[in-house]
Amino acid sequence: MGGLIVQGVATSIDALSVGFTISEYDLIMSLVCALIIALVTFIICTAGLIIGKKFGTRFSNKASILGGIILIAIGLEIFFTNIFS
Repeated sequence: MGGLIVQGVATSIDALSVGFTISEYDLIMSLVCALIIALVTFIICTAGLIIGKKFGTRFSNKASILGGIILIAIGLEIFFTNIFS
């Protein structure tokens, strides 16, 4: 349960940063971006579910660690890009 809460917080922080970016767009562009994000998120989540069911028992711990490392790396890249640009 704790891991799920951490993933939820990480995802929410990511969504917050996207929201800050989209807030600069006009209404139509914001809606288009939100729809594209929703579609891509749905596709990636569906692929994750399918892959997770197939390989989840063998690689679950390693996949969680890799996913966390990827999220941290993306967050740091966004942070440092915005700080030094």
